[in-house]
Amino acid sequence: LSNQGLGAQFFIRRHINEGLSYRVSAGLGSLEAADDEAFDVFSANRNASFEGSFVNTDFLLEYHFLNWRNEKLDQHWTPYLFFGAGFYRFEGQDQDANIYETGINMRLPVGIGVKFKLDRRFVLGISTSAIKTNSDLIDNVSEHTPNIKNYAGGNPYDDDWMFNTSISLSYTFYKIVCWKPFF
Repeated sequence: LSNQGLGAQFFIRRHINEGLSYRVSAGLGSLEAADDEAFDVFSANRNASFEGSFVNTDFLLEYHFLNWRNEKLDQHWTPYLFFGAGFYRFEGQDQDANIYETGINMRLPVGIGVKFKLDRRFVLGISTSAIKTNSDLIDNVSEHTPNIKNYAGGNPYDDDWMFNTSISLSYTFYKIVCWKPFF
């Protein structure tokens, strides 16, 4: 569990219909990784590591498989898929204390999750996602030309990916409209 970090995100969700919603979010967090748990010899010999922080914003579409928002039904949970696009900026430091940044890049998150309706207003969500970063600069490894002798490089034709597991608690704001007589 050495490759983990914490983050926070603020989001606004709007339900389009019973099965589809969109979410706009902004967040920040930390990210770190190390080759000490590498599954291949080249990465283990390279022994690279980094840590840093990021800020991001996303626009996501969510598809809910079950009609879980209908209060007449006894359905209080749903699995869901989500995908979208966003932007991020990452600042990091590698194992040699080199400080670097990615600039602003596009990201493409896709994931799955489960939502549980706790009551009329609160929803607990658990999800996991894979995020294509459209950059090979997150780990600061691919700046070097791949060299089999010193194992310093990465694959310059392969972008970095981030993986995220999150737990969310959302509050639903809505107004109950009461019927008013015309007279």
